[in-house]
Amino acid sequence: MEAKDYYKILGVGENASIQEIKSTYRKLAKQYHPDANPGNKEAEEKFKVISEAYNVLSDPQKKAKYDQMRKYGFGSQGFNPRDFDFGSFHRSGRSRGPGGFTFEGFDVFGDLGGIFSQFFGGAGPFQQAKAHPVRGQDIHVEVRVPLEKAVRGGKVTFSVQKEDTCPACEGGGAKPGSTVKTCPQCGGRGVLSGGSSLFGVSQQMCPRCYGKGQVIDNPCNRCQGKGLAKISKTYTVNIPQNCGDGEQIRLKGQGEKDNGGLPPGHLYVTLHIKPHRFFSQKGRHIHCSVQITHDQAREGTTVDVKTIHGNKVRLKIPAGIQDGTTLRIPRMGAGASNNRGDQMVTIQIRGNQKKAV
Repeated sequence: MEAKDYYKILGVGENASIQEIKSTYRKLAKQYHPDANPGNKEAEEKFKVISEAYNVLSDPQKKAKYDQMRKYGFGSQGFNPRDFDFGSFHRSGRSRGPGGFTFEGFDVFGDLGGIFSQFFGGAGPFQQAKAHPVRGQDIHVEVRVPLEKAVRGGKVTFSVQKEDTCPACEGGGAKPGSTVKTCPQCGGRGVLSGGSSLFGVSQQMCPRCYGKGQVIDNPCNRCQGKGLAKISKTYTVNIPQNCGDGEQIRLKGQGEKDNGGLPPGHLYVTLHIKPHRFFSQKGRHIHCSVQITHDQAREGTTVDVKTIHGNKVRLKIPAGIQDGTTLRIPRMGAGASNNRGDQMVTIQIRGNQKKAV
């Protein structure tokens, strides 16, 4: 039996990147999708094959197993279990393959049942293939955070547009008041049994319901039967103390949902610190400027200086201070309480200057 060459099916090279594989698959899927080719059985079969190829090549683990199997004998001559060096195995009087080979007692490639099922369409002596964890689309948003909140911590609120449960049909996909029917072609199983293969009877996704097991005659107007719609959702997240510009917060499971029943993706929040009109930050130190008069500079004075932490500190300015001199307020900068930086105050002398005679 000749094995399927998934690279040829998708028309990509063996060293193609995941992004290239995805891009090629999208173009082919759009071209051969049953909805775009109603009644075209050839296009329907082509769609199934390219979907199968994409399912393997887009998953790094499956792709690695597939590449290893191709290396050990998949080609124009087909698959021969005797060509494989599986290590420890034995002959048995039951369940023999070619040459008395039995699949008992080894696990060379991990879930061999899954990958063989995808190659030849059936699981045979193996368990049904287990799907690798896949989730819906991740969402990435950028949120601007005030400098004080970045240093002290706090909460920020923002809204995102995301694919989520349709509020009109509550995710059912059917127009309110109508019903969802069991798929008449697959009887609600989502799969159809095909011909036999080297490892047993093959099963393929039902082309009528696309594996869902149900059909909708009167789809929801809001989501067109998908059960998902773009909605606006508001989130409030806690900003950790002393966060830096560009840091990310992950909200697990708050990304977009998938109408194939997969778990939702994640929401990644990238924090950007807004410039402050009075403070600036350099590492653990907070910088600011304070203006005094020439008389105050000559005679000395004290001023109240606000800090990034919300309080004020009385700062003594010595007599004769020069313009541009920087004074230090200890432990009023950023950082953990036991390793906090300082607040650096630059003195600017302005006004009240006596004119020269």
